[in-house]
Amino acid sequence: MVPNPLPIRLCSHLLNTSKAFLSQTSLPYTQSSLAITSLLLRHGFLSNITLGTPSHPSPVEFASLPPPAKRIWVGLKHRNGVPVLRRMNLVSKPSVRIKVDHGELGRILSGKRAKNVAGMGLGEVLVVRVPEDKATGRKGTELYMEGWEAWRAGLGGEIVCRVG
Repeated sequence: MVPNPLPIRLCSHLLNTSKAFLSQTSLPYTQSSLAITSLLLRHGFLSNITLGTPSHPSPVEFASLPPPAKRIWVGLKHRNGVPVLRRMNLVSKPSVRIKVDHGELGRILSGKRAKNVAGMGLGEVLVVRVPEDKATGRKGTELYMEGWEAWRAGLGGEIVCRVG
């Protein structure tokens, strides 16, 4: 079984455009990109998310586009001349996937090192890919949760990236 690809381009693109002080940018539409950007929006790192075309945000035209032309338009936040999204680093790499259980995830979230992953600091968010479980209703291979949400649900999973 081939593992799911990591959102390498998403992380580097959002970080670079945030540091370049752009107000918005577009990303290729994928379920994982939509899930991770939605998580960042919920935690206040992004100002808005809109579906659209390659040239402009337009939810009306989005449905009629072929899949390669579908884009996610992301509004970036800046406060007092400083980007709100300052760090976005991959934790799992293509060569080394970092998978943790519930206990190890709790240690990382409480600031302690586990599985060679440094503990979380203030203002950081951990993006975790949780496994599919049809018995509880978690369907799909691209289910992403924030670290604390996964821990409260009693889950572990692959640590994808950390955002600060």
